[in-house]
Amino acid sequence: MTLVPAATLAALLSLSACSGGVDGDGAPGDLTAPAFPAEQRPAGAGGLLAEGVWQFRGARFGGQEVYLPSEARAWIALHGDGTASGDYGCTPFRLKAEVSATRLTLGQKLAPRPAPSVTPAPPSAGPGPCAPLSGSDRLNLTHFEKEVQRVLRGNLSLSSERPHAQGEMQLHLKNQQGDDITLVQARSDAFFTTRWQLDVVTVYDSQGPGFAAGDQLYFDFHKNGEVSGKLGCNDFTARATFSGLHVFFHDVALTSHRGCDKKIMEEEGSVLATLRKSLNYIYWAEPRMSHFSLTDDLAFPAMETGFRFQALPRR
Repeated sequence: MTLVPAATLAALLSLSACSGGVDGDGAPGDLTAPAFPAEQRPAGAGGLLAEGVWQFRGARFGGQEVYLPSEARAWIALHGDGTASGDYGCTPFRLKAEVSATRLTLGQKLAPRPAPSVTPAPPSAGPGPCAPLSGSDRLNLTHFEKEVQRVLRGNLSLSSERPHAQGEMQLHLKNQQGDDITLVQARSDAFFTTRWQLDVVTVYDSQGPGFAAGDQLYFDFHKNGEVSGKLGCNDFTARATFSGLHVFFHDVALTSHRGCDKKIMEEEGSVLATLRKSLNYIYWAEPRMSHFSLTDDLAFPAMETGFRFQALPRR
């Protein structure tokens, strides 16, 4: 990756673009309410499928590799109450679900979970996901969603593999016609028992210098939506609303008022200001790499900024 000069750090943090959520009709609006797995796990693939959120990585429909539209944010999560929720791409779903070690059965459609009472700020510098700019892109997205909806029904075989020794775990959902959807984990349950040190600011494929505060700049996420931690000098709290592959922060506040090194204080102010913008981030917590990234989801990669975290020892 290319290093971003230190002088640009504050500017990177101050970018305010963001994108909206998705309502029950697939249009920008309210987000699906966060839902976390129950402690008792279903059996599928050794319990992996029930652990957190799984993102679509690839698909084969009719024996052919399928292009995943860049606007789509397709995911699935299994819950301990016998349901599965997710998104076909830009259309949310919630279904009855039964799982065994090697099979997943998706059945009756259910009403979506209640939307949260708060939403991220509206987008200002990019269309965000689920907003194709051309007619052909809209047709591709619609076709992709119809194919995913066709596959995610009835009895599916469930298997896991790790294609490379140090690579990520992949799950495969296959129907009797041989259609195959490949899933990778976007967030595991271990995410909520890990302390996340804010490491660098990112811009597309570049990254800035490390923060001067080091391991005194960290976030602790909790399953009830609370966030606590330290921004360098001072402690803070916030609320984090997760919706599939997205998360945004709100109700951000400092809970102490200490002073310290000038550079650390400047970094703290920049991070605090960015969190208060309530940007809609797409996130990725790499289970084997102990990294966690947040990227302002604009659907214009060259404009997207965000944060990268590294895992500290478990609390």
